[in-house]
Amino acid sequence: MSARPLSGKRVLFLCPAFFGYEKSIKEALVKMGATVVYFDERPSNSTMGKAFLRINPKLIQKKIQEHYQLMLEKIAGQAFDYILICQAEATPVFFLQKLKEIYPDARMILYLWDSIKNKKHSLEKTAYFDHVASFDFDDCQKNAFHFRPLFFEEKYLTLAEKTDYVYSLFFVGTIHSDRYTILEQVKRIFLESGKNVFFYYYIPSKLMFFYYKYFKKIIPGSYFQDFHYAPLDKDELAKKLSDSGAVIDIQHPAQTGLTMRTIEMLGANKKLITTNAEVKHYDFYESGNICVIERENIQIPASFLNTPYKKIAPEIKERYSLPFFILELLGVVKGGEYYR
Repeated sequence: MSARPLSGKRVLFLCPAFFGYEKSIKEALVKMGATVVYFDERPSNSTMGKAFLRINPKLIQKKIQEHYQLMLEKIAGQAFDYILICQAEATPVFFLQKLKEIYPDARMILYLWDSIKNKKHSLEKTAYFDHVASFDFDDCQKNAFHFRPLFFEEKYLTLAEKTDYVYSLFFVGTIHSDRYTILEQVKRIFLESGKNVFFYYYIPSKLMFFYYKYFKKIIPGSYFQDFHYAPLDKDELAKKLSDSGAVIDIQHPAQTGLTMRTIEMLGANKKLITTNAEVKHYDFYESGNICVIERENIQIPASFLNTPYKKIAPEIKERYSLPFFILELLGVVKGGEYYR
């Protein structure tokens, strides 16, 4: 494969701001030679704006209309070979219709990194795309989408070189559903065994702490100071992760697709504890590397952390890298049989 397989290509890229992953995708496109014009797929990233968008986009229809009309004005007169949109949760139909009209020869690609049941408003827009891919195998089976799992960034490969650790277990993530109660149980198991852990519980706003505690009641026995209300600094996160031998990931009960964290641990050669039994069907699954736990009956074999990580075949691992992910979505390379 050429070092710059997208040299001379122009890409219109729409993606919601999400922990910096949109920047990583854009940077990877540029590194491979593409000229990229990027816009945030959402008109607002406020907690309220995102909530309205998920409940019903019509609640902020005027804001969406203005956001996308301005976008059309900014790209007027420009040419594109590819139009790549992630999620399309906010993207209005009028905008997609206009793109098809203005750029009839551009390849339009939609990638979904959330399940349709959580992003129902995205489904009606799939007809406007030449290629639709999702990280959710079940959604792909039901809707004839292309199945494409998520990716890991290049920086995770450097973590794979470390073998001495400060922490036995690591967690950094947003609190939702039953995640907190499961994590607290696992943390207790490790601490009672005399092991060090690093856990960083994130809640997007202080108001949501009270909502979760007294209305949704998903953080029982917790205190305000048990949580953080700003994301962990990315450099600090990388340092703590580097110092950890294993990572725990509790996916949302309504989600079957593998989380970004799961794929990142493949890149970092780190062991994983997860509630998502679907991981057993993926081509990189090794029982010695990945421990699947039941939400209601948590058991972690003592042997799991006492055996070395078994390295995955390079050709399998490469297919989960960010450059390969992008090239597969654009149709430049052919993907693998990720699910078995």
